[in-house]
Amino acid sequence: MSETKESRMALIRRLLINLEVPSQEALVRELTQAGFAVTQSSISRDLADIGVEKVRGRYVLRAATEAQVLGIHSARPAGPNLLVLRTSVGAAQVVAYKLDQLGLNEIVGTVAGDDTIFVATTGTEDQFLIMKALGLAEATRKGR
Repeated sequence: MSETKESRMALIRRLLINLEVPSQEALVRELTQAGFAVTQSSISRDLADIGVEKVRGRYVLRAATEAQVLGIHSARPAGPNLLVLRTSVGAAQVVAYKLDQLGLNEIVGTVAGDDTIFVATTGTEDQFLIMKALGLAEATRKGR
């Protein structure tokens, strides 16, 4: 693989982690602004090589879970109707907003601080379902 392709693919990975990329055309624009001469077909091949898929209207790295996409570091139940999520410092309000936008029926509402989000649920089973939906494979039915 050429050095240019390697650096282009590294930038694509960074863009997918840091931005919501809704289309290949948007990715072409970002890469062009960064100084790469790319076409939609070359981007399509790069995305296949990297292992990217479209999830909820945006491109994400296949290995990324919904929690990683949202920026959630950890989750744990706190009683039968509360799930506590930890994020990076300063990110909780944005992450809570994005959680609300997911439209998960199991989420009654969210309250965000600086790096912590309280997610109100209708019950213990919903906590587990939310953790599973976010891709937190280590989700267990603690708190039962």
